[in-house]
Amino acid sequence: MDFDDIPELSSDTLAALQSFLAEKQELDDRFEKLKENAEEVFKNNQKIDMSDFQEDWQLSQFWYDEATADFIARRALEHTSEDDCIAFISSPTAYVAFRNMAPERKNAYVFEYDKRFDLFKDQFVLYDFNKPLEFARAAEMKGKFKFIVADPPFLNKDCLSQTMETVRWIASKDAKTMIDTGAVMEGLANELIGARITGFHPAHRGGLSNEFRCYSTFEDESLKWVKN
Repeated sequence: MDFDDIPELSSDTLAALQSFLAEKQELDDRFEKLKENAEEVFKNNQKIDMSDFQEDWQLSQFWYDEATADFIARRALEHTSEDDCIAFISSPTAYVAFRNMAPERKNAYVFEYDKRFDLFKDQFVLYDFNKPLEFARAAEMKGKFKFIVADPPFLNKDCLSQTMETVRWIASKDAKTMIDTGAVMEGLANELIGARITGFHPAHRGGLSNEFRCYSTFEDESLKWVKN
């Protein structure tokens, strides 16, 4: 190879690359600091900033904006009591918002493939939607969850179907479920667990090109089904 033929980056491109790498390093450093201080943070019920977790696009991670995360967390808080179990499946943003609102609630769990969230220790469940019933404590969690939030990471039938298999396994008889996924999944969400489209539109920090909607198996004063 003739190295003279290798194109050089323009000054603008090089500056943009350096800026990106510097920002990535800063985010990595912030997460490491959070991880090192996690025990103290949890002991003192300090709030956790979701921006300490960098999105991993290869895992299809797109964090909710603050208003969306808070809205979902409030639904979970309002429809459960202190002893009820709550699951946030592939929805770490909503889990963190809930934890910030009610740090004393120890029965809220984040089901997540990303092992960075294992800093939540007993509240972390390593989860792969491709193996919907193969997660730690699956047997003891069967039928125990009163409120479930699910945000399947990929917009396809298999991902939603397998995630809903998990939902059906852990849901109590009177469980309430919210699903946040693409508008194209409306029919399947209803078919799988009877969830109906609502008027709530989940929003993400960086925006998404796909139209996102919220489906639920229940209504309340703030979350209403869309009437056909």
